[in-house]
Amino acid sequence: MEYQNFKLEIDEQGIAVFTANRPEKMNALNDLSWAEMNQFFTWADKADEVKVIIVTGAGEKAFIAGADLNSLKTKKSTDCLGGAGQKALDLIQKCSKPVIAAVNGYAFGGGCETAIACDFRVVSEDALFALPETGLGLLPGAGGTQRLARLIGLGRAQDVILLGRKIGGPEAVQIGLATKCVPKTDLMAEAKKMASKLIAKGPVAIRIAKRVVQASMSSSQDVGELLEMLALSTLCSTEDKLEGVSSFLEKRTPEYKGK
Repeated sequence: MEYQNFKLEIDEQGIAVFTANRPEKMNALNDLSWAEMNQFFTWADKADEVKVIIVTGAGEKAFIAGADLNSLKTKKSTDCLGGAGQKALDLIQKCSKPVIAAVNGYAFGGGCETAIACDFRVVSEDALFALPETGLGLLPGAGGTQRLARLIGLGRAQDVILLGRKIGGPEAVQIGLATKCVPKTDLMAEAKKMASKLIAKGPVAIRIAKRVVQASMSSSQDVGELLEMLALSTLCSTEDKLEGVSSFLEKRTPEYKGK
C-alpha cells in the first residue's frame, strides 16, 4: 500500500511499522494524514500478515507534533463536526491487533492523542507529551479529553489540557502514561521486543482480552465480570487454548493458529 504522509514496513514476524513521514513538518497531521491513518488501520485490522503494529515518527525531533496549523487556520465550525481525527483514533483503539506507540520526541496535540489511543507507549528519554490546544482557543478534538483522564486521572488530565503542562518521558512512566522509557537509540528495538512478546501469545486471547479490558472503562464491575466470564468461555473452546495448555505441560513453545 502506498501513502503520502506515512511509510509502512512489515517484517517477517508480522510487525508492521507505520511511520508518520513528514519530518520537515515534524510529522504534523493534516486531513490527508487522518485519511491515510483511517485507511491503514481499516486494512490492518483484517490483514493476516499483520500481527502487531508500531506507530512512530520520522526524523529526530518529533513523534507527531500536532496538527498542521496552516490547514487548521482555514477550518470552519462545520468542518470540525466530521470528526476525522476521532474516527481514525477510534480505529486504533478498537483494532484487533495490539498497537504500540514508539514515541521518539514531541507528541503534541494530535500526536499525543494518537499515542494515547494505542495500547502501549514506549518512549524515548527526550519524549514530550502535550495537549496545547486551549492556548490556541481550541480543545483536543481527537478523543484526548476522554482518553487522557482514563489513563492518568482527572486531576492530571486537567493539568495537561487546561494549563498546558508538558510531560517528559521519565515522568510519563511514573504516572502511567507510558509503559517504558529508554534512550532514543534503543527505542525501536524496545518496541519490537515488546511486539515479539505479544506475537508469542495466543492471538485470539490477545484480541479478546484487549476488548474486555477496554470495556472495563465504560461498564460497571458486574457487567465487566459477565463479559470476562463469556470471553473465557469462548476461549476455552478454541484450538489455541488446547495448544497453549498442552505446550505448557509438554514444556515446549506453543504453535498458535489463531483459531
